[in-house]
Amino acid sequence: MVSYLELCLRSDSFEYPGRARRAVILQERIEELAPPGSTERERVDDATGWAGRGYWDDLNLAVAHGQAQQAATAEQSVLVTGALRRAARGESSEGTGEDLRAAELAAAVEMLQGVRNAPLRLLLAHRVEAYVLTFLASFGLNKVLVWSGVLDFSLWGWLLWAPILMAEAKLRQAKKLGQERVIARIQARHDKTHLP
Repeated sequence: MVSYLELCLRSDSFEYPGRARRAVILQERIEELAPPGSTERERVDDATGWAGRGYWDDLNLAVAHGQAQQAATAEQSVLVTGALRRAARGESSEGTGEDLRAAELAAAVEMLQGVRNAPLRLLLAHRVEAYVLTFLASFGLNKVLVWSGVLDFSLWGWLLWAPILMAEAKLRQAKKLGQERVIARIQARHDKTHLP
């Protein structure tokens, strides 16, 4: 019934006016049958949550999602920086076990160790400043190249974003590696407990 409601909600009211009108009746009927808190009610709320939404609502939702993603990346950057400082002082970290955040953090520390990753560690430690300075430097370089007459149009300044993008890629790669390690640990534990 919920699937048919979703079909009715998604149908074009010009091509299928009868089906589009049935969505309201189906929604009322499901509200009678599915009490608040039930799984069917959650599915109905998920299906109707987007119905009647405009482009402005989609834009606001995308902005909120982007801000949440940016905040999560900034938090991960702070955690990685702290863990790298503790590792540099020689403080040992306990085993991560099946804790996803700890595994992601351990993978990030492992991937950012070494002399050649020092610039990436610096960028992650001073993330906001790095973004601001990179924007100003890339914008300034493009303007200088255009104003000096060397180029009519310049995108060379965008190359200055490469280190920041590499640092962000390392964080994403560490997150993926941490998730893979946790999944492997859970699988190994599962295999041990279900021996024939």
